[in-house]
Amino acid sequence: MERTSTVFDTVVILTNSEEHAKRDRYTMQAFRPRSVVHFSSGSEAIDYLSVNRADMVLLDSSLDDMDGVRFLKLIRHNMQLKDTPVVMVTADSTRNHVLDAIAAGCAGYIIRPYSSETFKQHVLRASQVERMTEIEQQQVKDAREMVDMGNFDDAIEAFEEIVSEQNLARKYYDMGCKYLVKQKYGQAIIAFKKAVKINDLFAEAYKGLAEAYKGKSEMEQYKTFMQKAAEVYAQFDRMEETKELFIEVLKYDAAAPNPFNTLGVRLRKSGDLAGALHAYKQAIELTPDDENIYFNMSKAHYFMGNIAEAKVSVEDAMQRNPGFTEGRKLYRKLFGKDYPKTEADEAAGARPASVYHASIRDD
Repeated sequence: MERTSTVFDTVVILTNSEEHAKRDRYTMQAFRPRSVVHFSSGSEAIDYLSVNRADMVLLDSSLDDMDGVRFLKLIRHNMQLKDTPVVMVTADSTRNHVLDAIAAGCAGYIIRPYSSETFKQHVLRASQVERMTEIEQQQVKDAREMVDMGNFDDAIEAFEEIVSEQNLARKYYDMGCKYLVKQKYGQAIIAFKKAVKINDLFAEAYKGLAEAYKGKSEMEQYKTFMQKAAEVYAQFDRMEETKELFIEVLKYDAAAPNPFNTLGVRLRKSGDLAGALHAYKQAIELTPDDENIYFNMSKAHYFMGNIAEAKVSVEDAMQRNPGFTEGRKLYRKLFGKDYPKTEADEAAGARPASVYHASIRDD
């Protein structure tokens, strides 16, 4: 068997099938692991991982005491284990199972029976993504040592360099959602993993900045950057929740013409107006001529008190369909007058209501 340049120390195989375990163990020889440990129980595997570091976990969909997705969720909510790369290796190729695994945070998805080359590609990719912020993590470590030594100004400069590019985690979350729509699941997994890594890095850097300013007795700056660290963690929670909700839309509302719009409606109704607006902006990229999206944006702006933006969005909706009945009602509410009709509009009339999907307009 052709070996790779990547060498693993410890690999954990999780499956209740001896045949699958044997096949996975054989294929992992390409990575020359020092130790390969097999468990059929998810609980026993978690106990083992809690005291032993693993470079890679290969997870089947069926275990003795739980399914694979349940194991993934337990790992991701364990602060000690959440960075352990877990690759699903399963015979379940159904779309919903793939989406469930992505929502739970898998680092890769391999379908049985697999070729050795496919296996190696997915495992290598998962390993590389987990290491993508190694240089920046070392920067954080070095900057923390500067704080410990009292070199506060140098530490501040180092931390500020790390957090210089804003909204990077959000960028990768958005990319992941777009890949899901295109059913490019491997690329979606990578994008989501990058988002998580970057988010963790930024939170640590902001906490480091806070400690450096505390060392300089600048307590207002200390409070500012501790708040920024808290905001990064809160943003991560919101993005994870949004990702899971988006995947639910893809699974159970497959007829929706624009899943980002459906996501926006659900977020708006749950009270997340900022999240809804962000989803609507992505929806416009997918279907830029859909008046319903602009109508939904207008309502979100209205509820946020952004009347000027609400007016712009409802005008955008009406320009795309002057006969849009609900849009006319909202226009009248915002402007205090009816939307003007041209002769061409009168002749064309509204589009047939049958073209609308129940979930696309925020009524």
